[in-house]
Amino acid sequence: MAAWYDLSARLKGATGADPALDQAVADAFAAAPAAFSASVEACRGLVATSLPGWKMHTGFNVTGIFPYAALTRGDDHLEAEAATLPLAMLLVAVAACLRDEAAAPAPLVPPGA
Repeated sequence: MAAWYDLSARLKGATGADPALDQAVADAFAAAPAAFSASVEACRGLVATSLPGWKMHTGFNVTGIFPYAALTRGDDHLEAEAATLPLAMLLVAVAACLRDEAAAPAPLVPPGA
């Protein structure tokens, strides 16, 4: 879970395209490398393949300045704002992974392990 928190912190501090961040995203999602931090299409593809069942919506906040991305699955709804739309999409994708990981049952540890 710590890796998702670390990636979330890096995304929150990002202001635009960053190849090192793109590699971190690819590693975290076990995805092929792409310019995620600069490409809406790459982010849409990442969400479609990595987060099945989640539906994405994008737009701008009420001020019309900051882009946001939202993911919804059933009663779960997550939103994120960032300096760019790809960064907002990545932030909300990481939030969904954190939500799913927190909801997963703890692995069983055999006695004496």
